[in-house]
Amino acid sequence: MTKMAMVWTAAASMLHPETAPTKTVTRSEIDATVWKLFEASITPVMIECHLVSSEDRMADKNQPQRGGSRNRYLFRTSDGALPSDEGQFRLYKKIDAKYDGWDKTGPMHPDASVIPTKYTHLVEWYIAEYANSI
Repeated sequence: MTKMAMVWTAAASMLHPETAPTKTVTRSEIDATVWKLFEASITPVMIECHLVSSEDRMADKNQPQRGGSRNRYLFRTSDGALPSDEGQFRLYKKIDAKYDGWDKTGPMHPDASVIPTKYTHLVEWYIAEYANSI
């Protein structure tokens, strides 16, 4: 399981079953939950930049096809609707697409096959209820 999938799973586990955009979690809560669920540490840049949909992909300037993540797993916000550099985090919703950073065209959630079976219900919930909610 990748650390990116761990971050998404941790955030989803804290937000489930809520779908309101104002329900958010802090970076420290994500870190603690990743540790609790997977006994892994996450670098702050992964949560604060690489997986945040409104952050530009941190590509290699010499070879733009390399570097950074295109994944749009998290949306950082202060009010639940607009992106913010100082807000908390929620999962990405389809309505957030207008704020996508440069080259953020990747998946919005990990594939259920790469996460432990006991958490696959979170991907199902995300697809069925969360991603399209307002």
